[in-house]
Amino acid sequence: MYVSREVYLDDKYLLLSPEVPISQSLIDRLEAWEVEALYSDGELTEKPASTIITGGGDGVTAPLAAVEEGRKDIRETVEMQKRYRDYLSFAERLFSNFLTSGEIPVGPVQEHVKRMMESMRDYRRYMLRLGEYQAGSTSYVVDHAVKSTIVSLAVGHTMKLASHRQLELGTVAMLHEIGMVRLPSQLYMTDRELTPKEKKAITTHTVLGFKILRQLSYPMSVCLGVLECREHMDGSGYPRGLTGDKLSVNARVVSITSAYAAMASVRPYRAPIDGHNIMLNLLKGRGSRYDETILKALVATMTLFPYGTYVELANGSSAVVADTDSSKPRNPKVRIVTNPSGAIIKDQPIVETEGDDYQIKGVLSAEEIARLRQAF
Repeated sequence: MYVSREVYLDDKYLLLSPEVPISQSLIDRLEAWEVEALYSDGELTEKPASTIITGGGDGVTAPLAAVEEGRKDIRETVEMQKRYRDYLSFAERLFSNFLTSGEIPVGPVQEHVKRMMESMRDYRRYMLRLGEYQAGSTSYVVDHAVKSTIVSLAVGHTMKLASHRQLELGTVAMLHEIGMVRLPSQLYMTDRELTPKEKKAITTHTVLGFKILRQLSYPMSVCLGVLECREHMDGSGYPRGLTGDKLSVNARVVSITSAYAAMASVRPYRAPIDGHNIMLNLLKGRGSRYDETILKALVATMTLFPYGTYVELANGSSAVVADTDSSKPRNPKVRIVTNPSGAIIKDQPIVETEGDDYQIKGVLSAEEIARLRQAF
């Protein structure tokens, strides 16, 4: 016989894992030790739990490997949240130092971007869950700089840019709104519609950023990326109304990745938008606002249900996208967080979404996601 969950001698001492059978010799030893009871949340079964394990008595069944992968996913997400706070702290110090001293040293920025590149190689599926990482009291400009850098590095990796090009791209993304700190915060943090005069003032931030970085001896490729990151492929952007063929690759990437990061963040006038609807919004601008080739690279990076998107499954369960596959853009792996009745489940297995029960039916609203997070 087997037990479908871990078996303990007491509240700390693990005796058996689900794939290990209860042998007669073990029973004999326990009797010799005068052990009267064992403890487990599982049930006796005739087959090893690796083939029939349940998700904790909550109506969701999955193999043990799926449960273990779900546990790891939760642990790594928590670890990534800590790293994200470190990224925010660095960016906050960077921007604060600029406001007080007028300096943004090139070396520390590049070293920090390099560390983010290394994390992207090891923690890609966790770094890209932007919806999980909220800035709290941190300035929107700081939070936006970090999120834009994360998405830019992921897209740069998908595009197979050389390491030095990814470093350059990450630097542009980190500093693309440095000119904003020269403007009154009420211009970019207000929840009201801006006046024509205020809108014109906002459009100066890229020129200000270009001038700041040129004065601090940043490479021209970085400065141009900052200057052009609000231009559009059809020439409708600012500050110079350039068309796509005249724009640098860095600018065309950051134009898209910063838009993604902005929509994934809380703003004074709206809640964050889920990853699926962000992708749909961006795709509306392909060829006119955004470079179509780079947009395809973003789709390949994120798929149609990006990392961290909360979804409803065909069986009524709620889940969060845990991993994606560019060859299956509509069928990511998800971690199930509630059973069909809406109750939070203890073990949250990761499953494929190609089966009938686990197909994605739709995405959860901001209100539904907020209720889920409060229940965790």
